Amino acid sequence: MSAFVARYDALVNELRTKVKVLPHGAPEQKAIELTCLWDTGAQFSVITPRVADILGLDAVDLKKAYTANGIYETPVYRLDAILPTGHRVSGLKVSTGNLLVCDMLIGMDVISRGDLLLTNKGTTEFAFRIPSEGKSPL
Repeated sequence: MSAFVARYDALVNELRTKVKVLPHGAPEQKAIELTCLWDTGAQFSVITPRVADILGLDAVDLKKAYTANGIYETPVYRLDAILPTGHRVSGLKVSTGNLLVCDMLIGMDVISRGDLLLTNKGTTEFAFRIPSEGKSPL
């Protein structure tokens, strides 16, 4: 099991961490570090087209993305993500989108593999462990 805790000095309305991404199966030395937003309202993870270009990713599929701004067709890429826990999520299928506040959005396709805990009392703390232990720590 691997876990991390992100602590913020105030109450926050978004959960951001750093994450490393690399082409699927590539050695860890090929990883680049990104700012990511954890989004429990997103079914799938998303990267910007710029990240896909930097990594030299080739599309493996096309899919429809359903967003608050409408529906659009987007290429799908396979990559590996190294979470702040150090855990490598291999073969992750991600689409692209115009993300304004981050380089990657971590969706439920990753979050559902582990356990997420969020607490807010004057400050925000966000914890994630992977793989899931199947029960709450509370």
